[in-house]
Amino acid sequence: MNTTRAKTGIVIVTYNSAEVFALALDSLLRTACDSAFEIAVIDNASTPAQREASRRTFDDAVSRGLSGVYFQQEKNLGFSGGNNIGIEHFLADPSVTHICLLNSDVIVTDRWLDYLIEADKDAIGPLTNASNNEQGIPVGYHLGDRNNLGAGSAALDLPALDRFAKERREAWLGDVVESDFLSYYCVLFTRQVVEKLGLLDTRFFPGAYEDDDYCLRTLEHGFKMFVARDVYIHHWGSASFGKLDALEAQGFAAENRRRFEEKYGRAWQDRTYLSVTAWKQDSIFAIAQPAHPPLHAEAHRLYAQQLNKLVDGLESYRTHLLHQIETRRSVQKRDLRSVVFGQYEDEEAAPRSLVPVIESISSEVRQYLADQGETATPEVIQRLQARFERLERDVDALVSETKALLAQLNAMPTTEPKAAGGFMDRLTARVARAAEFPSSRVSRMARWAEFADLFFGGNGIMFVAPYPTKARERDGYFQRVKAIDSLFPARRRVYCDVREGGGPKPFIERAARSAWVLNVAAESRLQRLAACLLAWRFGRAYFHSVLRMPNAFGRALLRVPGIKWVLDVHGVVPEEFRMHNDFYSARIHDDCERQAVEHASNVIVVSQAMGNYLSHKYRELLKANVIVLPIFAVDEGSQASRAYKNGKPTVIYAGGTQKWQNVPAMMNVVREGIERADWWLYTPDVEQMRGAAAPDIVHHPNFHVSSATRAELNGIYQQCHFGFILRDDMVVNNVSCPTKLIEYLAFGIVPIVDTPNIGDFNTYGMRYATASDFAAGNFPDEQERMDMARHNMTICERLVQQKTSGEQQLVNALA
Repeated sequence: MNTTRAKTGIVIVTYNSAEVFALALDSLLRTACDSAFEIAVIDNASTPAQREASRRTFDDAVSRGLSGVYFQQEKNLGFSGGNNIGIEHFLADPSVTHICLLNSDVIVTDRWLDYLIEADKDAIGPLTNASNNEQGIPVGYHLGDRNNLGAGSAALDLPALDRFAKERREAWLGDVVESDFLSYYCVLFTRQVVEKLGLLDTRFFPGAYEDDDYCLRTLEHGFKMFVARDVYIHHWGSASFGKLDALEAQGFAAENRRRFEEKYGRAWQDRTYLSVTAWKQDSIFAIAQPAHPPLHAEAHRLYAQQLNKLVDGLESYRTHLLHQIETRRSVQKRDLRSVVFGQYEDEEAAPRSLVPVIESISSEVRQYLADQGETATPEVIQRLQARFERLERDVDALVSETKALLAQLNAMPTTEPKAAGGFMDRLTARVARAAEFPSSRVSRMARWAEFADLFFGGNGIMFVAPYPTKARERDGYFQRVKAIDSLFPARRRVYCDVREGGGPKPFIERAARSAWVLNVAAESRLQRLAACLLAWRFGRAYFHSVLRMPNAFGRALLRVPGIKWVLDVHGVVPEEFRMHNDFYSARIHDDCERQAVEHASNVIVVSQAMGNYLSHKYRELLKANVIVLPIFAVDEGSQASRAYKNGKPTVIYAGGTQKWQNVPAMMNVVREGIERADWWLYTPDVEQMRGAAAPDIVHHPNFHVSSATRAELNGIYQQCHFGFILRDDMVVNNVSCPTKLIEYLAFGIVPIVDTPNIGDFNTYGMRYATASDFAAGNFPDEQERMDMARHNMTICERLVQQKTSGEQQLVNALA
């Protein structure tokens, strides 16, 4: 729109905010603007001193060339009522083409009004530093101390604000985004919109939710709203409402929210997630640009920092609320047992933290904003868009969960602790205080009493492994321990954590509803004897890997008569030590493994190939029943049918950079085929992976390195065609059952291998592409790849059946 034909009526409502009002008018005079405008100032019944100061500021501004009118109110009409006076004034002037509602606590920047008018939208608002929707962005400048505003413009670093607004305009030029909500610290309407909608609803007195109401009315009348992400003004925030008593303001907000929900018959939508929306919109626009000014990377850094702080605060508050709820629920007498052992761990899965998700997205975006960064293809932008949108939903769910927990806590009755009165109460309290110290005599007696209860109760299984706590759940070893643990929910499970030296720990601790931990000091004969007696009483012992055998307790437990004991071969440990040239450890564990397979009742293996290998290795010595039990958790999958993108397949790698992952070989394949496919590498070790790439491909548009969470990978897998699973042809790999390979097959991803001899997959008839063929460009066409993927999905079904069968055999074996 031609700004020379436009005339804007700017409505400014002030209430006891003379200091910031003076700065706002000063900025209107100071900044460049080609568009014609007039102002209507409405003083909403401020105190006499504030009235006088605001009027003096207005008169001074008019004398300096500002055109406008001043309305003094004797009664506070609230935000809606005050703005309505200005709106009616300007609607009476046929020359006014636009109406702008502008807070008294803003500082505008050069050509802000010109830019908003040029966008030619029904309703549009700029960005700022303080807003509760996607218009709020993190900023790096510091304008000045709000407590010193009485000193006027001289107390502010206005050049810093002007520089930021100018750099923002240049870096995001033309980025105008449609929105369903605008914050009314600054909003520009066309005259047509205001004439159609009418005035603001005065039921929302003194303020709050009138902008929600007017935005809904805007949309209901068929108009559209936009955010100009290339226009920036400063906002101090709540200058008028900050003058209200805090409790009074909260009461008004709650009442206005009720009025809003009553008017529209639906719940008000929290907007905390829009902090992610702002980050998404700025990042998607920035990475699509051919050049990246420094502000792109700086804004991205500030967004990640801000969101990390927000999410960490919400998650900490959620944890606090959960603790408070559990404390009120407990309502149990303070007996000796509860004092000594406290509350056992909640067995429900720990809430997933969003901090790793934020860091993962930040890492991926950052590589496209570097000076020599990668070029973001449309596929990359689409993928990042999906990751941001998932994070929006997750943050919204976190806020909803926290609010629900707070409501639940507030609805729970509080219980006052019973005052210690009689002799027994005082005695119990004294004993309880003594029992709080694990090294005290009372605590030791209580713990041995707990052990005695376990011994005489029986019906348990002893596991030789540390307990799979929530803090350990990301480790592959403990994922298997946890999976086995979950097969025996009704049994008592005792975990022996054997310690060589170290600081003192209680001999017995409560870990979960039916689980305990014995912290067995290897040098303590008494503790070794107690643990062996308990294993004898249970009649069942379970070694998680031969790694748990070469110590005094392991040797003692193997000599306990009359028990069924199980060896779970997570991997061929002696061979792994030899692979790392540790022949001393290999010999020790060879001896342990030989003794185990000779005397164990059952040996658990992850693949039939591992069972065959042990059978061949030990021949007639292997007398145990061998149970094949792969452990994996593929909770999603997808169809195999997905077309190549522009004739090129998408190849994924998801994993670490350890030696056995053959990263150098993978990078050779990538380098040879860089032009023939898109290469997506997801790893926690982003810098190491990028460092392993050849310099001529690290910034290639087909090459992408990032990190992703488990949940995000499920979405990414559905866009991929092939996946790296490079393994050397050696026994350690020949008998394994990689979870990553199962995930590939479940999501219709054809594996790229050096050797197909991985566990049982080749025996099952897995179809694959070789690394050498793929590097040479000899990979299957689209139809053949889909046929291969569909065939491989049947292998997943066989593995699920094998897992179910193995679990049942193990449960029966330890019945």
